[in-house]
Amino acid sequence: MNKTTEGFGDWSCYSATPAESLALFEAARGCPVVHSEAHDGFTLLLDYKAVRKAMADHRRFSSEPQVLRPMLPRKPIPALEMDPPRHSAWRAIFSKALPPGTDARMEPFVRADIRRHLGRIGPTGACDIVKQICEPVPAETICHLVGVDEAKVPAIRHAAIKMFAAQGDPELFGQQQAAFGALTIGEVHDRRAHPREDFLTSLVGLEVEGRALDDDDFVVLFAAFLGAGHHSTSSAMASLIWAVFSDATLRNRLRGDRSLIGQAVEETLRLYPPFYGFFRRTTCPIEVNGAEIPEGRDIYMGWAAANRDPEQFERPHVFDIGRASTRHMAFGFGIHSCPGAALARMELTVLLDELLDALPDLSLDGPAPAFAFGGGDYCYLPSLNVRFTPKLIVEAV
Repeated sequence: MNKTTEGFGDWSCYSATPAESLALFEAARGCPVVHSEAHDGFTLLLDYKAVRKAMADHRRFSSEPQVLRPMLPRKPIPALEMDPPRHSAWRAIFSKALPPGTDARMEPFVRADIRRHLGRIGPTGACDIVKQICEPVPAETICHLVGVDEAKVPAIRHAAIKMFAAQGDPELFGQQQAAFGALTIGEVHDRRAHPREDFLTSLVGLEVEGRALDDDDFVVLFAAFLGAGHHSTSSAMASLIWAVFSDATLRNRLRGDRSLIGQAVEETLRLYPPFYGFFRRTTCPIEVNGAEIPEGRDIYMGWAAANRDPEQFERPHVFDIGRASTRHMAFGFGIHSCPGAALARMELTVLLDELLDALPDLSLDGPAPAFAFGGGDYCYLPSLNVRFTPKLIVEAV
């Protein structure tokens, strides 16, 4: 059997766990390309150089019509699923919400939110920290950023989680997107009647591509903000806690030297990217690693595999906060790289800093959890039980 197809068959995130997927990726190291018959067939790129080169080439590797499979009954995600020239106009909307310095401006809000949650769980001595901190904090951050009232955050967050989880079922996704839209469209409509000094008000009457944004546009914009800003950051937070607090030596080293926190964040993102990859579609015949790929072929950009490429990273499976190269693919690459990367890095840094201060003996409670796929190639920890010495944590005034 051709080594480029052996073992993959109909691989997708719906037919294999993250652990099984990583094992398949490693077994295919050295193959020019790998093929799967899932989703009407696609080609996988797994080595770092090929993935990075393809991600930088939007002319031959198109982000249209969608970057996830199966195809869903929805409008394209603004900017993410658009090529130039459309891409620039829609990307500008995110740039307006995330101007330079946003991470520094938002840090006090993030720190206050984390301390509030820590104040609630501190006296208990144990909790599922995914539920108590990793899920709510990124959603609160995004809602602070765009102007959603805090009281509405839980309902919007839960509706978004249900919508993202339905990625594999087009009919169910349509239903969940409608429920999500019923909540989020109301926020923009409210700004028409009651303008505020916030980002949502700036969307009212905004014209892109010669027309005003409509309700469908608002839904996909909200989904993009929450998908990138909440969903992926929540995953990264849980992975960071798991990686650091499952190793007492590493935890104590970071407590003593906070300058290493940034490296711990980057290693977490490299080894445990929230998304294992996105799809592209070839716009012309292409040769990759000596393999001919026809026009119109779906190509999977294997970020998780690229992040563990031994040609790029020495001892790639080791969590090493002294690693020299941090050029991972967790935020993508090229014109579609994540516009909120600096914000996410800040949230992760603040979270770890606060945990090391408030709960210095925090450790895992029970066996190591299993990563799961949920809603496309989104990889996450469904739960993470931790324990610590009960402590009264007083919020800073």
